[in-house]
Amino acid sequence: MQSISEILRGLRETLSQSEIARRTGISQSKLSRWESGEIAAGADDALKLLALAKHPTPKKQAPQGHKEAAHG
Repeated sequence: MQSISEILRGLRETLSQSEIARRTGISQSKLSRWESGEIAAGADDALKLLALAKHPTPKKQAPQGHKEAAHG
C-alpha cells in the first residue's frame, strides 16, 4: 500500500501543488508540509488525495457561453 507521501509525489509528477489543492480542497500549505515531512496526513485528506490519484486528469467540459440562437 502506498503512503500519502508516495501518492502525493506521484500526483506532483503531472499536477502542480496549487492544482492538487484546488481539486481536493486541501490547502496548499498543508500539501507543502506533507511533501517536506513536517506533518502526517489526516484520514479525510488522505482519502481526497487517493481519489485524485485514481483520476488525476481533469474531465473535459463543454465550452461555456455558447448557446444556440433560437430561430423563429
